[in-house]
Amino acid sequence: MSDAEPRAGDSISRRRFLLRSALAAGGMALGSGLTSACGRGAGGRTLRISNWPLYIDGRTVADFERATGIRTEYTEDINDNAEFFARISEPLRRGQSIDRDIIILTDWTAGRLIELGYVAPLIPGKFPHKTNLLDDLTQVDFDPGRRYSVPWLSGMTGIGYNPEKTGRELTGVEDLFDPRLKGQVTMLTEMRDTLGLVMLGMGRDPARCTRADVEAAAARVKQARERGQIRKFTGNDYAEDLAAGNIAAALAWSGDIQGLAADNPGLRWLAPAEGAILYSDNMMIPKSSDRQDLAMAWMDYVYDPRHSARIVAGAPYLSPVKGAAAELARIAPELASSPLVNPPAELRARLHVFRTLSDAEATDYNRIFQDAIGA
Repeated sequence: MSDAEPRAGDSISRRRFLLRSALAAGGMALGSGLTSACGRGAGGRTLRISNWPLYIDGRTVADFERATGIRTEYTEDINDNAEFFARISEPLRRGQSIDRDIIILTDWTAGRLIELGYVAPLIPGKFPHKTNLLDDLTQVDFDPGRRYSVPWLSGMTGIGYNPEKTGRELTGVEDLFDPRLKGQVTMLTEMRDTLGLVMLGMGRDPARCTRADVEAAAARVKQARERGQIRKFTGNDYAEDLAAGNIAAALAWSGDIQGLAADNPGLRWLAPAEGAILYSDNMMIPKSSDRQDLAMAWMDYVYDPRHSARIVAGAPYLSPVKGAAAELARIAPELASSPLVNPPAELRARLHVFRTLSDAEATDYNRIFQDAIGA
């Protein structure tokens, strides 16, 4: 592996290429993976990591192996939170190994695993770099004090749009319901992203939402769908439609638009005036892992600002690590200047999280959402 620093042009988007990557990989199963072996330290044991496809740079795994002597099996086999949870929940319930020592899942799924007791607590003495966690990510309702999880990367959900198609600059959520954009708007099939952003547009906070808030936002979405305002509800494919000019505006993940910007400089990503949704994908250690010391070594390594910056140079999302922005400015200054990767304080102040739901609430709210989108 070359010691050359990563380039901003190496940036790729996890969510944009998620489905495509999974199909190309042939749907790797638990128990298999992409292995990079540069040593057999730690008693010959191998650290086993599950992450989303294309969510890391090209050198961190090999660099970690060289620095620690820990052989690492890094597998890109998480394609959907619910799907992955369904695969691992039964063996974890029984206390059985899932052949993984670190898994990386989005806030709501991380919270569910922690609540069920399936996650091992972090070992403070083996994680000195945990002090580098950004202050605004230290307290989350699903893991107070971050005893069981730390973010891998974070992202923002807002509005992606093409000014040539909209005919003007957009400013807020209400713009998506402009009759002049009828049939040229897409929203996401992710309930928390779509309803969360629509709630913000209605002056309601998804961090404290009630069933009434969910019903009101869902009714707004359903009405727009039924009158043809919303063209469709999508996963990752909105990015291609936006880049091709097939749609004018979409609920969009920040990393996607950053990833598209090189070839489509006219595209915009907007954090609406009412606010945007912040999410994180979180590293956790399954309670059944017998290699927690190796997992802690990885977490400590990637929470070094230099190493976190390298990861972001390959996956243009938000680093959760203090000092990573300065390191990114050194190795990829153009990328570091993007507010989609290094949000200014004003933007960070307008980011909201969707609160953690109980299982009963999640079932109920998803039913309401599925009716709203006509699924």
